[in-house]
Amino acid sequence: MIIRKQPVISWLLDETFTDIDKIGAPPTSNINTFRYLLNGINFLGKIRSFKPCWGLPELLMPSFEEVMTKSAKSFVKIYSQLFQEFSDDNVCGILLSKDIGTLVYGFGDNRLYIWAFTDYEDTNSLVLFFYVESTPENQRKIFSYPDLAKDDALFNTSHFKQNSIYEILANKILIYLAVKRYAKVETQIIAPKSITSLELDDTVTPYKNKNKIRNDSGQEVIIMDSRWFRRIINNNDIFVRGFFRMQNKKNAFGEWYKELIFVDSFVRHGYHRNAKIVGEKEEKDE
Repeated sequence: MIIRKQPVISWLLDETFTDIDKIGAPPTSNINTFRYLLNGINFLGKIRSFKPCWGLPELLMPSFEEVMTKSAKSFVKIYSQLFQEFSDDNVCGILLSKDIGTLVYGFGDNRLYIWAFTDYEDTNSLVLFFYVESTPENQRKIFSYPDLAKDDALFNTSHFKQNSIYEILANKILIYLAVKRYAKVETQIIAPKSITSLELDDTVTPYKNKNKIRNDSGQEVIIMDSRWFRRIINNNDIFVRGFFRMQNKKNAFGEWYKELIFVDSFVRHGYHRNAKIVGEKEEKDE
């Protein structure tokens, strides 16, 4: 896997960045759509002038995306509470995702703003810009240019139903932030111009494989991983699937808080343990 240089990331993180011509809106037959996307870039530029703390770009690994998928139902139920929490903290950041591209997000004025960029060679194009408002009734209001996501020249929606892309991206950002804050995740910083080998636990067979990541982005990138819930299950009897839940806990000051925990899959009257390489002798002993 190669993390390529993204002009939009350099622009947001480097005050001396001058190649602004490498960031723009893709050509489209609809002049109003083109103007709307340019306004989205200008709006992001205004936010940049306030020097928010974007943090380092974060790359989602498949295991982290799996945790997000498994925990989505639990978090959607408290969408409005999470939305308010992140809004109060003015959370913002840069997310690298294989299926979408480069996502820039930021909470402000009780809104979640999202910019989606695609890259072509050494340029970035803004293909989607919108914001979301949340209500106490757990309802969401989405604001964008009409039919923006239906323009095939802008955004490849072959994997999504048209117009549902807004909901998908909003959920992705919110669940990602919730897992990041409440789950025990693993992170690793990859330095510029370096190659790192990551050990990834296999979900089916009890052996590990390695995935090499080369960072050509020009800045440090955080790898978001989560392998803490992987288990090998003996399901000879009744199989109970693993599930997520919000667990009440106390901190050192006696204050209650919630933390997302994963209750491991298990077999009643059987066993479950961490995935590992099992030799012939170990299998006979068990």
